[in-house]
Amino acid sequence: MEANCENVTPYTPDEMSFWRVTIALMLASLSVFSTLYVFQPLLPVFTSQLNISATEASFLMSACVLAMVAGLFVLGFVADRYGRSFVMKGSLIVTALSLLVIPFTPSFEWMVTFRVIQGFFLAGIPAAAMGYLGEEMAHKHLGLAMTLYISSNALGGMGGRIVGGYMTDFFDWKITLWSFAGFSLIATFSFMFMLPEERFFRETDQRIVEDLQGMLVHLKNAHMLVLFLLGVLLQIVFTAIWTYVPFYLQEEPFTWSLKWIALTYFAYIFGVLAPPIAGRFSDAFGLKKVMFTGVILLIIGVMLTSISSGILVLSGLSLICMGFFVAHSMAAALVSKSATHHRSGASGFYLISYYIGVAVGSTAVGTLWEQFQWNGVISVTFLLIILFLLHPLYKGE
Repeated sequence: MEANCENVTPYTPDEMSFWRVTIALMLASLSVFSTLYVFQPLLPVFTSQLNISATEASFLMSACVLAMVAGLFVLGFVADRYGRSFVMKGSLIVTALSLLVIPFTPSFEWMVTFRVIQGFFLAGIPAAAMGYLGEEMAHKHLGLAMTLYISSNALGGMGGRIVGGYMTDFFDWKITLWSFAGFSLIATFSFMFMLPEERFFRETDQRIVEDLQGMLVHLKNAHMLVLFLLGVLLQIVFTAIWTYVPFYLQEEPFTWSLKWIALTYFAYIFGVLAPPIAGRFSDAFGLKKVMFTGVILLIIGVMLTSISSGILVLSGLSLICMGFFVAHSMAAALVSKSATHHRSGASGFYLISYYIGVAVGSTAVGTLWEQFQWNGVISVTFLLIILFLLHPLYKGE
């Protein structure tokens, strides 16, 4: 399939199609990331109702995320061959249907199995959306569309956690998942109706081996290795905090109910607002300095959560979100800027390292929680402090 590009121009904000594409992808992003993260605040519920440990419950997150890593490889490859809208539509359908089925599963093992299937297809949106935008939107206005899409990623994650936790405090967790499945179905049908067909898509016969080679080239660059490592470590810390904070706040001296714990995810607002501000500072001070400032903010926030004060814990969670999203956005920009060739491969490697960090932070840190409680969870933050020792590997930006 080859698009006929004759007399066809990329979309601009003056055209309704620009906003149809942007809103469609925002809805898809909200659906995908709310589905991914709605399980996170429910983990304490699963431990009590299904009689499993916190580490076992965390497999509902880590198994899904590891499947997303595989999906990024496979669905990204399929999207380049058969079309991005095809992959995104199929992914949204499977995502919605799997979420609808999970409450009917007879055992925890089946829940994890369906989360693996779901995770693989959740990757369809992040694997194809940026490529679709890059081809269909005018380059001058790509930043606007991309910013709105990425912001909806954070909003979807925040909404899944807040609404999911709050609803489950009043209703059964199955009703919560069915409600999210309903939203996902609405988002899917809206996406199919609103998203225009691709006009600039070209099929490619590039082999997957060539794509992998483009990514592996960057493993020989020490500067890029530190950035990939930072992506892993940032997510290990960030995911560990947000996976186990519901368990932490349910215990003494806090004893908060699930609905109040769910409200702590409003800290994500700082993660939505901080990166655009940090972007302006990076023009003056450089990406690297702003990135490490974000890391410092995150570390300070983690330290605050170790103090048995509700106010300080909330302040710490806000700083964690602010620092994480600043550091993450600057690191992603540095990856793109530092790669002189195979830029998509470099960005893909960073994204994969990012999701590996999610998987490790969800489950591997569970052993630390079981053995040492909150002090064990926040101990992983020292990995970021060690990263500062690698600072000499940076020689300019």
